[in-house]
Amino acid sequence: MNTVLLKDSIPRIGQILKIYREKTGKNQGDIAQKAGISVSMLSQIERGIVAPSVETLLTVCSVLDLDPSDLFKQISTAAPVRIHHKGERLRNELGGVRYEQLMTSLHPMYQAEMFLIEVTAGKSSTFSGGGHEGTEMGYVLAGSAELTVDTEKYSVKEGDSIYFNAQLPHQVTNTGDEMFRAVWSIAPPHVDFLGIKRTGSKK
Repeated sequence: MNTVLLKDSIPRIGQILKIYREKTGKNQGDIAQKAGISVSMLSQIERGIVAPSVETLLTVCSVLDLDPSDLFKQISTAAPVRIHHKGERLRNELGGVRYEQLMTSLHPMYQAEMFLIEVTAGKSSTFSGGGHEGTEMGYVLAGSAELTVDTEKYSVKEGDSIYFNAQLPHQVTNTGDEMFRAVWSIAPPHVDFLGIKRTGSKK
């Protein structure tokens, strides 16, 4: 059974390693040399033709600055359907702002995160002040707020949908009298977004 699972994982392992290598801007020769393997071997690993030994896999991950646990997490969450029931999701509250992670996609090619954000009247979200990789989209469920993207300010209210380049500094401030609630999506996931202080866990 374990052998079958390993064989099924080989192409995904290669695909993830290739994506991370390309993110570094390095070619196969650069990574292979630092990892102490041949370019041919690395190419076969990336194409899912051969299964690397544990030692080789750990070495390549180290060269790519990829935590092996993150690699295996992406493989283990590759189920075609995942459901998080109410009360089972990660939650975080900080400074009058509540986040609830609704769902994440860790597929190496289609990484995304969706969460519920609630901002108390007069409070501001802890969105990345300096911006980060990717894009963000949102749909306002209730209330009103001021969305700041770079130096521009936009008024958003119930029923509005939003998109912006997440590389720009951004923040949401509740300018109304009631709770601002919105469903938000980030692609790829901004890893530290909910990890500012993990106060929620599966129950």
